[in-house]
Amino acid sequence: MELQSRQSEIQARGLGLASVLYDPPETISAFTTSRGIEFPVLSDVGSEVIQAYDLLNRETEVGSRVYGIPYPGIFILDASGRVTARFFEARYQERFTASSILTSLADPVTGADRDAVQVETDHIQAISYASDSVVAPGNRFSLLVDVTPQAGMHVYAPGDHTYQVIRLRIETPDFVQLHEPEYPPSGTYHFAPLDETVAVYEESFRLVQDATIPMSREVAALASEPGATLTVNGVLEYQACDDAICYVPVEVPMSWDFEWRGLIRD
Repeated sequence: MELQSRQSEIQARGLGLASVLYDPPETISAFTTSRGIEFPVLSDVGSEVIQAYDLLNRETEVGSRVYGIPYPGIFILDASGRVTARFFEARYQERFTASSILTSLADPVTGADRDAVQVETDHIQAISYASDSVVAPGNRFSLLVDVTPQAGMHVYAPGDHTYQVIRLRIETPDFVQLHEPEYPPSGTYHFAPLDETVAVYEESFRLVQDATIPMSREVAALASEPGATLTVNGVLEYQACDDAICYVPVEVPMSWDFEWRGLIRD
């Protein structure tokens, strides 16, 4: 279980960890013992907490063996018990990885603490890395690029203009499902000769592209191959300008390598 393997990293961020299941205590005890789980796993008999948070999966029939099961998700609470963030997926087979959640909670542009690739052009410096080095079918993980414009340069944020917005274009593999990219708040740049004001990045910022590996028999077979790896290829697209020149759009090839983790079937 990934949360178990990431427990020390989670605690290092000042976070506790607990899980709530609808199963009875004896079932949970047998499960946690067999898997070596050390963080608290709480039994919500009757799904009272699950219903209080309106998480009850209403697609299951009343009286069925799995009635009471929740839609799976993660809440982040502060010390006073206030929910500060939540992470949910539409399908129960697909889950955010612990590392992708920790990455989203980190301060912007803190640098890479995993294997990273650094590139530099005439316009920007960029560090690309991923939230995870090992992925499995059903995982939602993050591809990240920390970008720093060169002195005097700016690149374009989404907005009402015709310049090339900086973005990650993921090209392969085809089965990876992409989510809407995350852009940080931008600044504005006013070009006096044209009396033009546009959304730009002039300081360091982070691009985050979340991706999900679908749960399918074909993908599960890929993940179960001994020594198999996954490579995601893409391109960082941008257009840069300084106070005098707007340069032609640029494409910077990028690649992320992962090890597969097969599914546990028992």
